[in-house]
Amino acid sequence: MSTTPALDRRGITTRPPRAQVRTTSGQYARLPSPAVVVYRMETGRHRQTGVVLEVSLDDYRTGRIRCHEATQPDRERELEELTEATGIEQMPVMLVHRRHPLLRAQLAEITTTAPDVRVTTGEVTHSVWIRRDAERARAVNFEVSRIHALYIADGHHRMRVAGRYADRHRDLGPTHPAAYTLAALFPADEMRILGYHRCVPVPPDGEVLRQLATHPATMRIEAAAAPEAAPGVIAVRLDEQWYRLHLRTRRDPYHGLDARVLDEELLPELAVDGHHNVDTCWCATHRTIHFAPHPPSIDQLMSTSDAGLVMPAKSTWFDPKPAPNLFRRRLR
Repeated sequence: MSTTPALDRRGITTRPPRAQVRTTSGQYARLPSPAVVVYRMETGRHRQTGVVLEVSLDDYRTGRIRCHEATQPDRERELEELTEATGIEQMPVMLVHRRHPLLRAQLAEITTTAPDVRVTTGEVTHSVWIRRDAERARAVNFEVSRIHALYIADGHHRMRVAGRYADRHRDLGPTHPAAYTLAALFPADEMRILGYHRCVPVPPDGEVLRQLATHPATMRIEAAAAPEAAPGVIAVRLDEQWYRLHLRTRRDPYHGLDARVLDEELLPELAVDGHHNVDTCWCATHRTIHFAPHPPSIDQLMSTSDAGLVMPAKSTWFDPKPAPNLFRRRLR
């Protein structure tokens, strides 16, 4: 499915969600229709407030909904099998849009009262406001229709699976649930991006620091007391010692992305085939080297998407994420 940026200026096509929400008691209740569904996630001092809608998968086909990150085929197959077996979407794709004051104001007005649903998962509080109001729903959808691009924050695999599901069921028509997917839309200036770390085996010869220091992409490596990543600086841990790996400056913002340089230039130098997340048992039981690249900014993410480029898989970690099974939507 193509994700090339759209050439026209038509806006995003959405409709009120035809879904269920899990109540505080743990039971599922069908959302009224039409309704405005406002979704807020809070953790610590961080807060982001958005709206839950169904977005047209035609907008994904034509590039109005844009990706920024590569996907992993095994994960796609796993999700595709689950979707076909259950016919249910179990959580919304998280999408980002540029600042939109009128939409923000409409959602803020709704959140002046207590939420209809509030649940906590880990350190994140999820609050949902549900307003059955046809006029307000039309107003919110109108403001969203004025947005010309949405950017996938969390859910690249789910969006690809939804797109293929829609392709297989196009004979059901443009209004069938399969023609849409459930999404939570948030403003870019409220998003928080964390770095996605890598943990890889130390090569047999053990000359890791020498290999990294002499690589053309590296300016210098220096010892550090703590993990101190920064733009253009990757934090590295080897044998309980932290280092700061300074990258050479690139004029091209995309080719200068820390995660791209790490995955496509530095790790191949170490003869690493793939990488492991740092929270796996594998990393705890092997001699490894730990890389903590600085995350891209939200502006870098959107610029990469607008250019039709993709970052390596797991370049970004948006935090917090929508709660699984808080919302669910039937596709048939």
